[in-house]
Amino acid sequence: MEQMVGLAQRALAPALALLAAHLLADFPLQPKRWVEQKRARAWRAPALYGHAAAAGLLAWLCAQQWGAWWVGAAVALGHVLFDGLKARRRRDGPGTFLADQGAHLVLVGILALLIASRGARPIAPGAGLLGLINACLLIWWFEGALVGRATARWRAELGTGDLDARGLPDAGLWIGRLERSLILVFVLIGRIEAVGFLIAAKSVFRFGEVTQPGQRREAEYILVGTMGSFLLALLTGLGARALL
Repeated sequence: MEQMVGLAQRALAPALALLAAHLLADFPLQPKRWVEQKRARAWRAPALYGHAAAAGLLAWLCAQQWGAWWVGAAVALGHVLFDGLKARRRRDGPGTFLADQGAHLVLVGILALLIASRGARPIAPGAGLLGLINACLLIWWFEGALVGRATARWRAELGTGDLDARGLPDAGLWIGRLERSLILVFVLIGRIEAVGFLIAAKSVFRFGEVTQPGQRREAEYILVGTMGSFLLALLTGLGARALL
């Protein structure tokens, strides 16, 4: 049992480093045209193999195990397999999204355990800073993508054209990112109660927009998206704080 606990502890930093590499490759460093090409052509898409190669290279660099070429190769093959299967389903709902990301997470865990079992040298920076880096990546990209997919059906029922016409382009995206960033800061400094003031402030700003006759569905859509976003940010903040 002690050996297993020790192995898990040694695997924590490699797992966080590989997770950061995955989040970087899958979100900010992946152009939208690559996503669209993979969705349209699946395993026939050159973007699938280009993205897989980039993800494998980034994983190898972040793992800092220069002789372990198999880390990058495994990540690249995993991206080809998982992304190809997802593209063939031609669905991009929350279930498919979580299944794809879960498969990548399992691969990251297996590789981290293999790295730790081989007695690899420690990864710099440590687990605390790597956890904070992952928290920022989750808050700015992953969680927004998850909430967006989870609420896509309701957004379609409301009519996205009417909603977008009344607001600034991409304003909702940046509001969500800033809200989650504030929640992360509040949790890290030990002031979780401040999240309540953030909810109250947003309610005041939204009050006039969602209290008009016939806007109950829009109000519920906004509430679900906001609460889901806040919950994910709170969980992320608590996880990052536990690693510091």
